[in-house]
Amino acid sequence: MCRGLLLKQVILEIDPLWREIADDSPESLNGRSVNKNSYATGVIGELAVSQALASLGMSYSHDDTYDYDFLVEGVKLDVKSSASRFERVGGNNSTLLTSYLKNQDCDAYAFASVSYAENLVYIMGICAKFWFWETGCATDYKAGDIIAVRPIKQDARIMKYKHLTSFYGLPLLLEALK
Repeated sequence: MCRGLLLKQVILEIDPLWREIADDSPESLNGRSVNKNSYATGVIGELAVSQALASLGMSYSHDDTYDYDFLVEGVKLDVKSSASRFERVGGNNSTLLTSYLKNQDCDAYAFASVSYAENLVYIMGICAKFWFWETGCATDYKAGDIIAVRPIKQDARIMKYKHLTSFYGLPLLLEALK
């Protein structure tokens, strides 16, 4: 049976300054054109995780490389953010990562769901990168498979948030990954 630590979300209000920072988005990133809305959502998710790391008293730097966003006590943490279509994001909602991300040089993921309707960021949980790609808690999909109502463009893996470890368990995960 797949279970993370009891899901205890970190819920943060979107600071107006975060929106200002996020709105100053580039036309391309790492040689690829970017969707301004997706980029802004990613920035807001990273800013929320930064605030949560600070509140836990964690030592970290925001490196924002192609492979990871934060170096947290020697562990490479990448933030995966998505805009929520739901109010009250819960454990039965899911995250989707495309398969090319398997090649990222990071150790762990933090998952943030940005609810613009509520002006909130839900940090849904964390997990080791290797666990996300190997666990039976997630489902693999091929390009063209229908998810919800439309086909996906690339191979991907989907996992329900309820299988993640609470962000408050980050110190334990970091210790295990060192």
